[in-house]
Amino acid sequence: MIKPGVPAPNLAPLMGTQTVREQGVVSYREIRARSLLNRCDSPRMPFTWTVNPYRGCAMGCRYCYAAYTHEFLGIDVPEQFHSLVYVKTGADEETARRLPAVIRKGELIALGTATDPYQPAEGEARVTRRFLEMVAGHRDARLGIVTKGALILRDLDVLQTIHRRSSLWVRVSLVSPHADLVRRLDPWAPPPAVRIEVLKRLHEAGIDAGLGLAPVLPAITDDEPSLDRLLGEVAGAGVRRMFMNVLFLRSPTKEKYLRWLAQEFPRYLEAYERAYAGRVYLRGPYRERLGEMVRRLKRKHGFIDEERGERALALPEQLGLWP
Repeated sequence: MIKPGVPAPNLAPLMGTQTVREQGVVSYREIRARSLLNRCDSPRMPFTWTVNPYRGCAMGCRYCYAAYTHEFLGIDVPEQFHSLVYVKTGADEETARRLPAVIRKGELIALGTATDPYQPAEGEARVTRRFLEMVAGHRDARLGIVTKGALILRDLDVLQTIHRRSSLWVRVSLVSPHADLVRRLDPWAPPPAVRIEVLKRLHEAGIDAGLGLAPVLPAITDDEPSLDRLLGEVAGAGVRRMFMNVLFLRSPTKEKYLRWLAQEFPRYLEAYERAYAGRVYLRGPYRERLGEMVRRLKRKHGFIDEERGERALALPEQLGLWP
């Protein structure tokens, strides 16, 4: 049993003595994997390959859509997705063998679609780092990374190598500028100030860095003053790229999220139950209203209107609509 929480290098002044997870423990186990590269054949997805170095994620995000993946391991308690994390081992040789063909075909690799590649376990396990070193040994790769973890700054050297030789972008997920709210939503992820500092340092290092505004939570994180502040702070870090997704609820995340909502925001519970009844995403005028608001704020803060990060990792089914 390991207590995660060592701050990333040079971020201790921002994080203070706060650990990534202050209460409870996370159990880490090894799981054998043949390869880190998993082919994605869905025509809805713009990437061809996914890489998820871990199964489970200690960030603890209340809305995490990937909790269902633990069911493949016979674990049907969604909360265990955050407290029981499997570290993939034994995959380096086969991954290195398959990678050249993937790169030669120009196929996009998405790193971190069902786990955070820079969650606390990565500090010791270094599975993500070893994969990046493989990519850095090639030219003309296409790689996108999504994370909340400040530990990504440890790998600036290899990220810069990939940037020089290949196509690379990084999106740092953050749903609100309000630290108290973010702590309720992402209880063991770094606070907003740290994630914005990560964006700044990635940008200053020459990396194509951007905001992952995902997921927008209807009635909780979608008010214009908050989004205005968030985009303003990101722009203040020199970053002008972003993608956006709206909440996607499938079982068992749906049940877990609604239990949390009943405790934290009970006034919204009935509206959520009604809106998500029999569906995993929403339809209606919400998309148009939110989309217009975000486009207006992007123009205000000088964001690029359309960019490859938004096309590459925005899951179509998450562009839901609040009635």
